[in-house]
Amino acid sequence: KKRPDSRAELDTEEKVVKMLVSAYPDNTYNMCAEFSSDNVDDYGSIKSYNQLQEELYNWQEVSSVETNENPNAVWGDAYTAIAAANQALAAIEELGGAKTAKLQAAKGEALICRAYAHWVLVNMFCMHYNTNHPDDLGVPYMEHAETELNPKYSRGPVAGVYEKMIEDIETGIPLIDDAIYSAPKYHFNYKAACCFASRVFLFHEDWDNAIKYASMALGSDPKSQLRDLDYLAAFPRNPLNDISKAYNSTSLKANYLISTGLSNAGAIFCNYGSQHRYTPIPACETIETSATTMSPLGSKYGWKLRTWVYGSGRYLLPRVPYLFEYSDPVQAIGFTHSLFVVASGDEALLNRAEAYIMKKDYPAALADMNMWAQNQLTASYYKGLTEESINKWAEALGYDMTPKDPEKPEDDLKNMYRTAKKKLNPGFVIDPGTQENMIHAILFMRRIEFMHLGMRWFDTPRRHGITLYRRLIDQDEDTLVKVTDTMTDEGGNRDPRRCLQLPPDVIAAGLTANPR
Repeated sequence: KKRPDSRAELDTEEKVVKMLVSAYPDNTYNMCAEFSSDNVDDYGSIKSYNQLQEELYNWQEVSSVETNENPNAVWGDAYTAIAAANQALAAIEELGGAKTAKLQAAKGEALICRAYAHWVLVNMFCMHYNTNHPDDLGVPYMEHAETELNPKYSRGPVAGVYEKMIEDIETGIPLIDDAIYSAPKYHFNYKAACCFASRVFLFHEDWDNAIKYASMALGSDPKSQLRDLDYLAAFPRNPLNDISKAYNSTSLKANYLISTGLSNAGAIFCNYGSQHRYTPIPACETIETSATTMSPLGSKYGWKLRTWVYGSGRYLLPRVPYLFEYSDPVQAIGFTHSLFVVASGDEALLNRAEAYIMKKDYPAALADMNMWAQNQLTASYYKGLTEESINKWAEALGYDMTPKDPEKPEDDLKNMYRTAKKKLNPGFVIDPGTQENMIHAILFMRRIEFMHLGMRWFDTPRRHGITLYRRLIDQDEDTLVKVTDTMTDEGGNRDPRRCLQLPPDVIAAGLTANPR
């Protein structure tokens, strides 16, 4: 009997396992998140850029569909991945349920894939989880393979999406078995799933479970799970693409899950000189700060993995390589790809450290922060972090974009602090003093760990309610010319631009749009 269409019939264990390759999005959220975050400033219109970058940077409604990294593509591909996961789950039931070791593992992977794609959707297109705002609109949580021709969906609350994600995570992780994978680093293996779980629980403000799952990922020897920066530091920094490829290598124990994506990120964040109007922020806030007082970890010269300075003021770290797939070698045309670390030992450690800070278990938090710092810095520059040293660092800094001298005019931009210390306004309580200062330190570390990867967007305006500024920088690559826009929660009004608008065709089909 001939099938009415070309869909694969998932009638064996092997076919189900192969189906799950399609349960990972090809169109990544990273560029949308990175260009929306405070990791980039505007260096002037004489530098090259594209429409998508301009719209994302300015927090505008995105109309550009010129790349695979626009919000429409992110939304559509996430739901395509969810559909593949649900199809695999339905096939497992048709085969009699997850009664064999391979089908149990496949079910576990499908559940984690489904949770991950919904995590992307709820964190890109919805306001951040906040117990003070229980009615915030979420996204439809798809738990079954679609069988209707024109189904109608509604948006439940963000909290409901997290409840479903957590249910999938807690059901899925015990089923995962790395033995079924020929290339485990491209699947939600056990460590990757536990690291992702720690992220979800951190975002959900469940500090105990964030610690639990991070510890499950890291095991009994967390130090062995961190990135081998001595190996990477031995690479020449030019070309940056070579060390960026090595950064994403499956041979590194720190890399739990690596994603391939149709992306132009490598052309922008490697040393190719492409599209650099909206480019990584000035040195005063991150790894390149020369003033030791600006960094809780001291001098910029201590980092094992140093930045590549492309032109003057464009500081790049090896994170995302540029890869090209020729569709027609004769015509020299094809597709740009990149690699992204989705889950790592370094993230698990920093997730755990932040959760310890929220529980005010500062000795445990400092142990993790020092483990990360010691791995990042050369021995001669590493100085152990203490409560005293972090308090001294943070209290010596002014808050970013506040006046150094209150007597000077408000529009005197030279009088403004530009520091890594941001005013916090989260949906949960952070006590002034040590707890706040520890949060400033961990956010500094997370900013460096996830540079060019988009995580900063989730950490700052969303999780911690940090005010973001859009700043025009002069041609000297340093002088602040003007502030063109501000995204803030101060005053109790949450800026609705903290989440992307739903795609126009989705709104036209009847799904409620995000308030604007």
